[in-house]
Amino acid sequence: MNPVQTTTIHRAAWVFPMTGPAIQDGAVAVANDRIQDVGPWREVLRRRASTSCRQVDHGRAALLPGLVNVHTHLDWSFLQRRMPDEPLGFPAWVQGLLAERQGLEPEMRQRARDLGRRELEATGTAVYADVLNPPLDGTGTPGDAFPVEVRFVEVLGFHLAGLEEADRTGMEEGATIRDEVSSWGLSRRETLAAHSLYAASPPLIREAKEWTRRRGLPFSIHVAEHPEELEFVDRGSGFCRTLLESLGRWNSRWRPFGTSPVKALESLGVLDGASILVHAVFVDDDDWDRLAKAGVVVCFCPRSNRFISGGQPAIQQAWSRGVRACLATDSRASNEDLNLFKEAVYVLSHMGDPGPERLLSMITLNGARALGVEGRWGRLGPGAAAAFLRVGLEGAVSRQRDVAEAVVHRGAEGHVQWVKGGCGA
Repeated sequence: MNPVQTTTIHRAAWVFPMTGPAIQDGAVAVANDRIQDVGPWREVLRRRASTSCRQVDHGRAALLPGLVNVHTHLDWSFLQRRMPDEPLGFPAWVQGLLAERQGLEPEMRQRARDLGRRELEATGTAVYADVLNPPLDGTGTPGDAFPVEVRFVEVLGFHLAGLEEADRTGMEEGATIRDEVSSWGLSRRETLAAHSLYAASPPLIREAKEWTRRRGLPFSIHVAEHPEELEFVDRGSGFCRTLLESLGRWNSRWRPFGTSPVKALESLGVLDGASILVHAVFVDDDDWDRLAKAGVVVCFCPRSNRFISGGQPAIQQAWSRGVRACLATDSRASNEDLNLFKEAVYVLSHMGDPGPERLLSMITLNGARALGVEGRWGRLGPGAAAAFLRVGLEGAVSRQRDVAEAVVHRGAEGHVQWVKGGCGA
């Protein structure tokens, strides 16, 4: 005989399902580690009248999904950096990072990743996409760990002929990158990424994208992040070429695209609804039109851009065209923290007025859809995971817009608690 199912009804001043308008005096009904119902409190209570229920009243608070951070590099979570008074510039930044990487042993790598996961959970993130490079020693994550990891194994090699050659780079003898990803499969949420047009050869990018396309997996690549990238893609000159030559990775047979990074990726067949283009800082109107038409996801990391190049993405251009957009922190190599609420506050403070409700979507549902995990994450609704956020509110707010802005600011200030199962955590 099955035990009686006990439902917990979480009541709060505001509930943000993210699939529809915020609900004043709302409720989330939870049973068996899944959300069963969401709606106005009295309606949820009435619909659950025939079940055994307990109630938790969260008072002056908002309930919303755990956040989704679509682009991180947890290997760098041991770094403690502050936003510089002036941008470092890509050459100085990347040379410093290459020096740091030389000392990144597997044990330190694992500690850094553990630090990053703890910070993500403490600041409200439920799902994160982590980009990491072979070798994969020191990158173990339990399949049932929380926050949930979506892993992008990144292929690099401007000098390589394609994915076949890249497959064994940095791997143990007999192992391949594709075997590693395939052995984990969808249940472990692992896929491929390519670094960029200046760090991966055109055949490598094209073949990695095609590999993910055949399997219905997301694909990620950095694009239009700094002026040095634009110069290299267009003319084949500048710092990126010098760097590749110094690292012994230059390919003398390569020819510049003579166009923008976005158009170059279009020519390689990368632009589609399963591709996540990270940064998109230096993008013109024609590029934005192409991105919108292709249905790609654009992942903005504005504080990282401020740290490195000083450029800022034209988020309003993306919104005005209906581009699928989300927000991420990038890593502690180019950011002060991994706090998505703080990333959203930065946008509100420095990048016009997008509407705080839209920002909340960018750090929840939009990100979940980009990673293909919206069945359980990024929303409050039937079937979603019973692990969501309580953000304490101050004062009387009655408009959805005002409440959404308060949620962003209060979240950034640390007024965040996890609600897991039938309890508050």
